[in-house]
Parts: sequence; structure tokens; C-alpha cells
Amino acid sequence: MESADPQAHHEAGHENHDHGEAHHHDPGFWRKYVFSTDHKMIGIQYGLTSLLFMLLGFFLIAMMRWSIAYPGQPIPVIGYLLHTIMGDMASPVLDPQTKELIGYAISNDLYNSFGAMHGTIMVFLAVVPLAFAAFGNYVVPLQIGAPDMAFPRLNMASYHLFLLGGLVMFASFFIPGGPAQAGWTSYSPLATSIPTDGQFYWLVAMVIIITSSLLGAVNFIATIIQLRAPGMTWMRMPFFCWAQFVTAFLLLLAFPPLEVGALLQLMDNVAGT
Repeated sequence: MESADPQAHHEAGHENHDHGEAHHHDPGFWRKYVFSTDHKMIGIQYGLTSLLFMLLGFFLIAMMRWSIAYPGQPIPVIGYLLHTIMGDMASPVLDPQTKELIGYAISNDLYNSFGAMHGTIMVFLAVVPLAFAAFGNYVVPLQIGAPDMAFPRLNMASYHLFLLGGLVMFASFFIPGGPAQAGWTSYSPLATSIPTDGQFYWLVAMVIIITSSLLGAVNFIATIIQLRAPGMTWMRMPFFCWAQFVTAFLLLLAFPPLEVGALLQLMDNVAGT
């Protein structure tokens, strides 16, 4: 015979509710915002990181334009900051009459470094990740009716590799000799004839970033082919998804030779091959 005690029924309901909460608790901060496998959160991570790198790229080109508009003139405030970070790569500017230090300007080597890093950052760390990875991760699964990307953990690894590569490249600003000076294309023999550690950092960062892009491209292709909702035929698929699909294939065609070239140049830099 069932118990008619309402208090016992109420307590049993609370126990079941607590038991359910134990199995459906919210993830912590790190699991939700840093090591997330949710495609929306990873898209947001890509977007915010790309925008930060884009600001750095804007800053570098602004410094280059200043040096063209006012050659040899000290940069107010920022010149001292550049000297603090990059040492002798920021040229001291003396007053022609008193010979006192009045600030720091961008040297020729620093201008070359800013040009190389601006191009690299804007292409590989800002524009392409923002347009392809950020919007693609957030929008593509929603548009094709997929619950998530085909490989969520691979998606998370792709973002973390992208962030790691960007941090390695950013760290080259703080090493002796400064960042790479061989341009964002890093053509030989110029790239192999500049004896600075900045080129080594650039090559390591590029290998990491290209690996991240290849992982992301494979993930997009697998997601669009395998996880389309029933009725979502190829001809019904939104144009944005088609653009992401074609872009992913182009990355698979273009980036493996680029990564091989970076690895070979890295061996030239390290082992003298």
C-alpha cells in the first residue's frame, strides 16, 4: 500500500531532484570557457583572439606609417615603450643643438620587422581565422542542422594550437634581435641570411598555426559531408556553408606545401641543411 504521507512524498521528490542535479551540474569556468568543445564557444574564442591580434597588426602598420610620414622623428611616448621592449632596435633621437635624448624612432631593422609581422599577423592570425574559423565554427553547424562539429575535441585542439602559435610569434618581440625581418612571405635567400632568433620563432609559430588550420579544415569538411540534417541536400545547403566547404578544401591544397617549406627552412635555420 502506497504511503499517503505528503511530507514523505515531498522529501522523496527533493531527493530525486538533487540526484538529477548531481548528474546535470554546470561545467566549471575552465571547462566552459577555456577547454570547451562546444562549437559556439570555440567560435567566440577564435573571434576574440583574432580581434586582439588584429589590433596588434593595426598598431604595427600605424608605427610604419608614422615612420614614413615623419622619418627620423621620435614617436611620442610609444618610442620609449619600444626602446624598453626592443632595446637598440628603437633608434635614439638627439636634439641637434643640446645633444640631449628627446625620444626614440623606428630604425630600419625595426621597420622591416614590423612589416614582416604586420603581414603575418593580419593574414594568419587575424583576417583568415576571423572569417573562416570564428564565423564558420559558430554558424556552419547551425545552418546545416548539426549538433556540433564532427570532431569537437579536434576543434578544441585546433583553437589551442592557433593560440599557441600566436603567442610564440608575439613572444619574438621580446627576444634579443627582435622578430623576423624577412617579410611575411619569408622568401629565401633573404630569410636564411638574417642571423636572428626572430626568424626561428616565426618559423616555429607558422608550423603550429598551419597545423591548426589543417585540423580545422578537415573538421569542416567532415562536418558538412556527414552531419547535415535529413533533407539538407547539397543544393539546399546555404551559400555560406558552401564557401566554408570550398575554403577548407583550398586550405588542404595550399597549406601542406607551405608547412613543408616552413619545416625545411626551419631545418636550414637550426641544422644548417
